[in-house]
Amino acid sequence: MTLVVLALDALDYGLVEYFDVDAVRLGSEGQMETFAHTQDTPYTPEVWATVATGLPPEDHGVTGPGTSEWENPVLSMLSRVSGRFSESTRGTLGGLIRRHTGERERIGETDADSVFDREGAVVHNWPGVHDGTDLQRAWDLMNAASEGMARHEFERDLFGLCAGQFAWAREMLNHPVSLAGVHVHTLDAAGHAYADDEAALRRVYERVGEFVKGIETALGADDDLLVLSDHGMRTAFYPGDEDEDPAGHSWRAYASTTAGDHPESVYDVREWIEARATDARIEREGIDMPTERLRELGYLE
Repeated sequence: MTLVVLALDALDYGLVEYFDVDAVRLGSEGQMETFAHTQDTPYTPEVWATVATGLPPEDHGVTGPGTSEWENPVLSMLSRVSGRFSESTRGTLGGLIRRHTGERERIGETDADSVFDREGAVVHNWPGVHDGTDLQRAWDLMNAASEGMARHEFERDLFGLCAGQFAWAREMLNHPVSLAGVHVHTLDAAGHAYADDEAALRRVYERVGEFVKGIETALGADDDLLVLSDHGMRTAFYPGDEDEDPAGHSWRAYASTTAGDHPESVYDVREWIEARATDARIEREGIDMPTERLRELGYLE
């Protein structure tokens, strides 16, 4: 049995209903409780690290300056100082530093145990837990769009990144994996870009729904799928957002699953997963690689 967890950043419970995206409704679904810590609304690295560890930000450490790590000690110190700035301000400052110094920050990762440390579990691009390169690429696209990137280029690169993440999740179903988790930032990036463009954001929701449907269709008889978000996205057209500034994070986090009842809170997800994920039985067969030839070709030291 494999449990696939799709961390769909900013999948908004209200917009799922508003756009009637039936593809993400997997059986048991509904709004999920989330939290804000250093920001006024939920912040991506903090919440996803909590989802994976079951711990609050002050315990898992991916919060404030802990959301970014720099090799340069001076930049690391500046990052600590800017830890309570808004997400957009930190993003702008980070972009300036990258352009003028060539340095690149990493998404901070927790030292705490996570649900993906169990036997047979694999994870890809999970903020606060595993290599955040894909998340950084999505953030770069958001910055590029704000600086005038053409719509067709933004969507081409954003959906190209999204397709690779969903393809990874689907491939894991072909292997002895008990738990496979992947983070996808498509809806967050599009939500910021299209908060005042109903038709464009609807199209993105429907396309992501098609990707989710592809995973659901590929499930085996004993497999399950869990779709989660850390927050939603306020828009200029959603009826509940009339008095709110669009393009900000909403509190409408979402959960949907094929496995009976869904988690009620981001704090409950780890316990929910551990109650349902089984341990994979893996035969550890080695590979006889021609190491000497690989050294000659320069692939090995």
